[in-house]
Amino acid sequence: MSCGATHSHARELLTQGYQAALVAATLMISRSRLYYRPKARCSRADRSYDEQIIAACGEKPTFGYRRVTLRLQRQEGLAVNHKRVLRVMRERGLLVLSRRLRARRRKEWGRVEAAEPNQIWQSDMTKVWAGPAAGWAYLVSVIDCCTREITGWNLSLRCRSEEAIDAVEQSVLARLPRGSREAELTLTTDNGTQFTSTRYLETLSRLGIKHRRTAYHHPEGNSYIERFHRSLKEEEVWVHEYRSMEEARASIGKWIAEYNHDRPHQSLRNRTPHEAFLAWQAIQLSEAPHVQI
Repeated sequence: MSCGATHSHARELLTQGYQAALVAATLMISRSRLYYRPKARCSRADRSYDEQIIAACGEKPTFGYRRVTLRLQRQEGLAVNHKRVLRVMRERGLLVLSRRLRARRRKEWGRVEAAEPNQIWQSDMTKVWAGPAAGWAYLVSVIDCCTREITGWNLSLRCRSEEAIDAVEQSVLARLPRGSREAELTLTTDNGTQFTSTRYLETLSRLGIKHRRTAYHHPEGNSYIERFHRSLKEEEVWVHEYRSMEEARASIGKWIAEYNHDRPHQSLRNRTPHEAFLAWQAIQLSEAPHVQI
């Protein structure tokens, strides 16, 4: 008797009232097989979530299939996995083309290892086209290397030390309300004139922040803020045409808020930068000694 026929005969005996243990022992089959009921597999013909996937790709055209999956799961509450999202995006030609970069020699000293927030920050400046009336504007940003959160930023028509200092002071007020002199904080920048000016260095010294400069022609030493500026331009700046400085500042500010609070990172275990910071704060509070009265 074949295996399928044996199990069919066993189920007939169960319907006649025989005990499952006795039937399994008599026919020498596993008792768990008597309770197993095959489930229908999902077919590729199921197109129930195609419209939501296409809509998410339209809202975020620079997102890959992994980020689109996380967006649908977190914001839409859809039970969709990355394989279905990848299949739909491939069929509709919505996949983002990967950039081919030449292999470069690694410089080990350029690696950043931040064990906790407010330990290592990075800052850099980039240009943004703010419309024909304003021309080029300059964005200075500060990022926490542990949580990937943008702690301060400044967008203005001039690229001076004042704007770079303003971004640092925003970060200190937001992250270190008790002061920065006891935080043992290191700020990494490149060798731009704004970050090497006397006023900028005096401000960092007054705040008790250690300044670290990258090597010349070595953007990998400032990798986190460089990668953030690339994402900002691909997902926000290059897909919009600002007509004024006010419009550029409002739109970029909205995108940065979404980046901090709504955009998950794989390196943060699919949490947003702000969620990672709150999780670290919760750990610190739980490990703090309790005062008994």
